[in-house]
Amino acid sequence: MARKYTKEELKERLQRSIYKVVAEEGIEGVTVRKVSKGCGLSDPYIYQCYKDLFDLMETSFFEVDGKVVGMIQNLIQNQKAELKTAEDLESMCWTLWSAYWEFLMSDPEQTIFYWRFCQSAHYTKKILEVRQQSFEVFVNYMVETGRMFGVSDLMDPEVIVSNIIDSTVSVAVKMHLGYMDKTALKARTIYKTVFALLFQLLHIDVWNGGI
Repeated sequence: MARKYTKEELKERLQRSIYKVVAEEGIEGVTVRKVSKGCGLSDPYIYQCYKDLFDLMETSFFEVDGKVVGMIQNLIQNQKAELKTAEDLESMCWTLWSAYWEFLMSDPEQTIFYWRFCQSAHYTKKILEVRQQSFEVFVNYMVETGRMFGVSDLMDPEVIVSNIIDSTVSVAVKMHLGYMDKTALKARTIYKTVFALLFQLLHIDVWNGGI
């Protein structure tokens, strides 16, 4: 007799399957049949859990995004020491970024799905607005930190946060797909490059032994 899955178990299986299909065939290659086949279920199971295929993709995307936001938020809230020096700030930036990087590198299929959904026509203005609200804690943290270190209010923190988030996942995806050699680039080098604009605004020199 076939095992009966709970609704949550079905959702988890379907989400893992859509990660795999998108990672291997791209967003354009996703069909109900491929997703169902990928987790050993018949097509109707998708409609027991989601309205349609897009609902599955959107929900799966927001679950991954929520993990990222929750991780960053927890790290910011659990910051133990006040940032007083450039060294303190650089250390906190590394803590935030390295946790994000490890998350992206830990699950290749999930990360590729996350990036490809962002780059697809399914990534609507409505989804962007939801993400802007979610990442507001990081943007506000950037604003407050910038003021502490004398950065002009003319700086657009949302642009800087978007650059850090998107550039990092882009590199992770290229590594997972084999476009970049994982052994050729060290995490610390990627981090310094991604944060280059912010560090320049904060007058932090991480390249020439200035910190």
